Amino acid sequence: MIEQSGFREAKVVEKFDPFLGTNKEKTARKFGVDGVNFLACKR
Repeated sequence: MIEQSGFREAKVVEKFDPFLGTNKEKTARKFGVDGVNFLACKR
């Protein structure tokens, strides 16, 4: 998905739980939802 958006040399720099402490936390864990921050160069 990142490459299809025109980015190259993408690298995940942080992985986090975007629903931690919310009422949707259980649902997010059930479906394996994660958030990521990444560093990349645009073509």
